[in-house]
Amino acid sequence: MILHLKRIPSRSLFIIGLLAVYSSSLHAQGFLHANGKNIVDGQGNNFIIRSIGTGNWMIQEGYMMKSTDAGINTQWQFRKKLMETIGEEKTDSFYNVWLTNHFTKRDVDSMRVWGFNAVRPALHYKWFTPSIEDEPVQGEITWIDKGFAMLDSLVLWCSQNQMYVIFDMHGAPGGQGKNADISDYDSSKPSLWESKLNQDKLVALWYKIAERYQNHPWVGGYDLINETNWDFENRGNQNGCNCNQNKPLKDIFERIIDTIRTVDNNHIVFVSGNCWGNNYNGLDGLATYDDNLVFTFHKYWNYNDQASISWIIQKRNGLNVPLWMSESGENSNTWFTNAISLFEKNNIGWSWWPVKKGGINNILEVTVNTDYTRLINYWKNGSPTMTENEVFQAVLKWADNHKLENCFVHYDVIDALIRQVNSYEAIPFKKHELGKEIFFVDYDLGRNNVAYFDIDTANYNGSTGTYTSWNTGWSYRNDGVDIEKCSETGDKTNGFNVGWVENGEWLQYSLTTDSIAAYTLAIRHASGGSGSNFFIEVDSVDISGSLQLPPTGGWQKWQTATFSNLILPNGDIKIKFVFEQGGSNLSYFRFSNPTSIETVDFVFVSAETSADGSEIYVTLNKEITTPNEDISVQEFELLINSEPVSVVSVSKSASSSRLLVLNHQANIYYNNSITLSYNGISVLSVTKSLTPFNSKTVKNNLPNGYAIPGRIQAEDFYVNNGFTWEVCNDVGGGQNSSYANPGDYLDYNVYVTSTGYYRVNYRIATIRSNAELVLLTGKNESFTAIDTIKFTPTGGWQTWQTQSTDVYLTEGYSQLRLLVKQGEHNLNWFEFAKTTGMRELQGQGQINLYPNPTRNYVLLSISNTIVDNATVNIYCISGKLLKRYRTSENELLIETSDLPKGVYLVYVQNRFESITKRLMVN
Repeated sequence: MILHLKRIPSRSLFIIGLLAVYSSSLHAQGFLHANGKNIVDGQGNNFIIRSIGTGNWMIQEGYMMKSTDAGINTQWQFRKKLMETIGEEKTDSFYNVWLTNHFTKRDVDSMRVWGFNAVRPALHYKWFTPSIEDEPVQGEITWIDKGFAMLDSLVLWCSQNQMYVIFDMHGAPGGQGKNADISDYDSSKPSLWESKLNQDKLVALWYKIAERYQNHPWVGGYDLINETNWDFENRGNQNGCNCNQNKPLKDIFERIIDTIRTVDNNHIVFVSGNCWGNNYNGLDGLATYDDNLVFTFHKYWNYNDQASISWIIQKRNGLNVPLWMSESGENSNTWFTNAISLFEKNNIGWSWWPVKKGGINNILEVTVNTDYTRLINYWKNGSPTMTENEVFQAVLKWADNHKLENCFVHYDVIDALIRQVNSYEAIPFKKHELGKEIFFVDYDLGRNNVAYFDIDTANYNGSTGTYTSWNTGWSYRNDGVDIEKCSETGDKTNGFNVGWVENGEWLQYSLTTDSIAAYTLAIRHASGGSGSNFFIEVDSVDISGSLQLPPTGGWQKWQTATFSNLILPNGDIKIKFVFEQGGSNLSYFRFSNPTSIETVDFVFVSAETSADGSEIYVTLNKEITTPNEDISVQEFELLINSEPVSVVSVSKSASSSRLLVLNHQANIYYNNSITLSYNGISVLSVTKSLTPFNSKTVKNNLPNGYAIPGRIQAEDFYVNNGFTWEVCNDVGGGQNSSYANPGDYLDYNVYVTSTGYYRVNYRIATIRSNAELVLLTGKNESFTAIDTIKFTPTGGWQTWQTQSTDVYLTEGYSQLRLLVKQGEHNLNWFEFAKTTGMRELQGQGQINLYPNPTRNYVLLSISNTIVDNATVNIYCISGKLLKRYRTSENELLIETSDLPKGVYLVYVQNRFESITKRLMVN
């Protein structure tokens, strides 16, 4: 092939010269390079790449261009449509403005301040060299200055910020995948894989890049081909997910690496698999092909557990090759934080995608101008028509909106990507002033269940098979909290409100008070439903009890509700609005009219149980000044299911002087109703006595349980020790447990409605022949084994069968533990059905045990058909022989006082038949 290099203009020569000077001054800092399983810097220190991907800058994708509704998914389609509408000259003018505005030095400066240490620019080959179809001479390669000039500027900006640039070949010549919008693939033309000329062009382009930046230490490396998705082997998946060898990909990687190394031995080469980067079949040999090579992978929309990356960790460990997660994003803040925490815990750097677009789940949100939306509709529908100049102005405005200064900065996204990864602390989103309106959408920055709690927080459709919308309003912030644009106008709105509030969700706000005082709270709210109930905590202590926001007649019909005599302490405080019942839209709240707390009565606020039910916590609105020894137990009345329970002691909590702790000796269960009354004079706050109260509801915090008989889904556990979860293909779907290892267990809270025998049906799938599961029952972490079942293979991990055993259960509350003894199995659900007696395993004879359960002895009755010269063996549930008798009598008294509590097997047999029954010793 013949290479033609166009003359480089003086401006580019100036930049190259400046780069050379700057590079030489920093050359001592060295290059990023691979070292065993690690990426290290020039001094040999482990280096975690924290990168941002430039996304739509040099290669436009339809979803970021907002053009998919018009059938425009790729850059070539967008450019073609634009040229048809406004002509080539104006189209070129638009692209000049686009490339100038989209990613600038100001963007790089900001990324550095926000905590990133690298940039991954997504490159399109067309800015560096024309397509093979547009080459003046077939088989020759000419070069375009524009792409190299853009890279020169980017490298300079990153150097000035001491950030690395990792070049990402996002759009290879011809396109590298059937997922066309990613690589600008045009199916009417030969792809990268169908044209040697395209492959030659790709290799030559990498040579030019490596030659140009071979000595630049702030170039972090070369990401050779982004997200290949191609069925090389005709194996039925067009994106290459079924390929076993991936030989064309391996061959082109080796060829590119060989070419780069003729001019550049300094920089890392990053390689990735087929199937959007994650199918490495046949590519393991690349790990030893070059000693400065890194495997990359991409991760979208699946669970952020260790199992989700175990496949690539195994490659790192087995092949002694470093890893980089080179692209992820397009999800919620919760997903972002959890994913990056997972990566960094495993010493894996990352790059986020994209830096900017219209939408809330990226750092910079681009405003979509109305005339641009009109243009997309015009292209889609042919109306309303637009003039050439209107179209040109629309796309120029769209390009101008991509300047950083014209974007909305999502500091919540930045915080999720950087600070929250290593922090469980909430910090203020904005500085709030007491006495002024505080908008509900300005809740604290922090993780879910730290700064806020929302039920739907991320999209895990890659693991569940079902798309989950973590945000309904899609405005202002990228957390699970649902925020929408607010129709109310005036100076007491910031244009947004919280909506779609569900039961149990909450929001927290950090602010400062200068003294303890009682305030009036105003809340601006709207509800087209039945309204909502909530309470307010300050520093985790309830200050309000249950309050109500009534319906207003519409979701944007706003009213103000007020609540008086709410006492706030002085200093830095965290206020939490907890919604027991959702159903209101929320605009702002305001604390005003502070008054002395001496004017407020000393009253009950709320009460709740401890997690195990052994204590009752009573919250009062003021500090308790009575010494513990002077508080009278007799002044309190505690009822559980309307039955009196003796209160053993009452004392002030060590955590808050506004909390009383009541101790009792009763057992409280998850479905008990509890009330508390007080009638006395012993509880004081300075000189005020606690106002008596009667039959106040105590919130029951015991975890939910399940009634037996009945079915329990595997994923409805109370405790999970060791299992991971996956999409279940069984009837009914849901999730199933997976990756069962010996010692893993699941705990469930249950209530057995009546004592007796139960058939236990397990819905399982396994390919193992040794999978065994032990069923235990107990309380307070004291468990007794009552059954062990050995599952027979079902033929596959999603080939489901119901396999059964029998157990004896005692009426009442308990916990069940499903403990893996050995082997592996997947579990979808298990259920208990009442039976009249235990199943006879063999034979027509009969045996009976009485009493059963027992403690000291059991009388064994044996029918005449089996008693002749019978052997009686007693086994523990694990199969160990404990006792053996021989008898020809119909009755045998067996001593059991020497047996520990548990379930045993009584096995009676003669020459012709055998019978087994279970015995419980308690």
